[in-house]
Amino acid sequence: FYLQKIKILLKLTPSINLSDNSSGLRMDSKSESGGKMKKKSLLFLSAAAAAVTLAACGNANNGNSGNTSSEPAKASSKSKFNSEVTHEGTAIKGGTLKYALVAASPFSGIFIDELSTNTTDSSIASQVDQSMFEYDENRKLTNTGLASLELDVEGKTATVKLNAKDYKWSDGQPFTIDDYIFAIEAIGHKDYTGSRYNDRYQNIVGMKDFHEGKSDKISGVEKVDDYTVKIHFEKMLPSMQLAGGAIPAYTMPKHIFKDIPVKDWEQSDYVRGTKVVGLGPFTIESIVPGESVTLKANENFYKGRPKVDKMVMQVVSPDSIVSEMKAGNYDIASMPSAQYESFKDLTNVTYVSAFAPSYEYIAFHLGKFDKATGKNVTDPNAKMSDPALRQAIGYALDIDSAGENLYHGLNYGTNSIILPFFKDVYNAEQEGFAYNPEKAKQLLDEAGYKDVDGDGIRENKDGSKLSINFAARTRDDANESLIQQYLLWWKEIGLDVKLYTGRTLESNVFYEKVQADDPEIDVFFAAWSVGTNLNPIEGGGRKSPFNFPRFASDENDKLMAEISSPKTLEDPNYKAEAYKKWQEYYINQAVEVPLTYRYEIFPVNKRVKNYYVGYDLYLNGKMVHQWELTAAEPIKATN
Repeated sequence: FYLQKIKILLKLTPSINLSDNSSGLRMDSKSESGGKMKKKSLLFLSAAAAAVTLAACGNANNGNSGNTSSEPAKASSKSKFNSEVTHEGTAIKGGTLKYALVAASPFSGIFIDELSTNTTDSSIASQVDQSMFEYDENRKLTNTGLASLELDVEGKTATVKLNAKDYKWSDGQPFTIDDYIFAIEAIGHKDYTGSRYNDRYQNIVGMKDFHEGKSDKISGVEKVDDYTVKIHFEKMLPSMQLAGGAIPAYTMPKHIFKDIPVKDWEQSDYVRGTKVVGLGPFTIESIVPGESVTLKANENFYKGRPKVDKMVMQVVSPDSIVSEMKAGNYDIASMPSAQYESFKDLTNVTYVSAFAPSYEYIAFHLGKFDKATGKNVTDPNAKMSDPALRQAIGYALDIDSAGENLYHGLNYGTNSIILPFFKDVYNAEQEGFAYNPEKAKQLLDEAGYKDVDGDGIRENKDGSKLSINFAARTRDDANESLIQQYLLWWKEIGLDVKLYTGRTLESNVFYEKVQADDPEIDVFFAAWSVGTNLNPIEGGGRKSPFNFPRFASDENDKLMAEISSPKTLEDPNYKAEAYKKWQEYYINQAVEVPLTYRYEIFPVNKRVKNYYVGYDLYLNGKMVHQWELTAAEPIKATN
């Protein structure tokens, strides 16, 4: 299921700024593990107690700890469970699988990939929708999915051909290449309300004129026959070979959406209700708004009807997920790492884990997104415009001690927004923001942020009061403790940082305010789900609506262009060097302070067979339709 979630993020743009699991649209985080815990350990007696504990740990590190982890392999053994489990017992026929969506917020209820904007919605949508392409363990597209891909680098074209002529939508209507073309046109339409229209689509020949209403068709989309299309591009990009890359992967049932005005799609029952039609393994049977969705097997799924009859996907608070799993109320969940000690010994489950291709970060409000031009505009007079101030904020945080003490060593400090997951371009030698409060103070002193009146708090360069508003999401007790510790660490270097509104924000509200460029927010703590696309343009490009810091510069444009250069298709060394140069620039500018990445842990009830989270999912054919159950209800724990 985890890979099904990732697949959705691919189809999004890259990344999606979701709501809490560090996911994208710059779906920011992507998987939410929020809420309050009932069972508290010593660390969580209170936010203040946790802060004191962390402060003590930070002092003990003598400034040598930092975001320096270089490989997922260095992760704690706690995270190294197998990627597959198949329990003993004879499978029953059918049955209902119960999946817990661990989140502190309800889902918003948009269940098609083209419009979904948070992780919970996307997790559900991944069961009813389907990408055109499959990929291997190296993220490279294969020709084993709905379609095959042939690239002509010299001719600047990509030919997409369906692998069979008998595919059907979940409502029984035939699926043809017209549905794929329609999805490209839909996202490029001037009335499209989603967030997927970006450089990937703008690179298609003729898309600009179509988007601006100057043409009624996209000249670069050439239909060959009912099962084949040739797409002409302005330039060929290296990510065209990869999942989540520059080749559009969405599909839409043209026979339905052609009769609905594009601007009205988000309110349609074909997006929000039980009428959603897709190519995925399930269809929607019923919905309890914001709480749960009951799915039933899609008889027309192209890989074969799922072996379970139904799946119930229900939002469960992080506060209660451990007791719910222990009671046998759910089969599978993505567990909050902060609660590891309380769930590690459950007897009715087996654990599997996978590296979560997402990271948490702190970013700064530097400008706005101009909808008229479709570009991010950086304000040189923004409160956080000085890179030295931003760097100091990063060096003040002892991320490693926070990960060890609050998250049981399951969250790991990172030195870049390019994760170790992408081994071909990740730079282990990149200097991140290792904990160094003395360096933070020195940076502030040299930049002119000094304590003028002797109250221990620094003023602006002109002597005026410097007060910084910090926004963060509501999640679990560990997160609340972490937020308070951040404020204390910043106070230790002389910065007056206050929690925006005085409290953390419900995840959906948080992202609405960040994406709307709320002028009262100076710094924010979020997450980003990169899926399997390593190109950072989705979250850092001049034209990306998910570039939440709103940072743009000519140098950033230049370095990002090098990352996307056709040269990277031919020369792996050029590609690695291009990524290295961009990472160094982005870190030095301190546009974002990368904090942590993690392994995602899934307890799987012992009645579930054939559950797999490896990245060679497609090669092995171990997708959701192969899951089976050995009993009518989940097994309860004996401890």
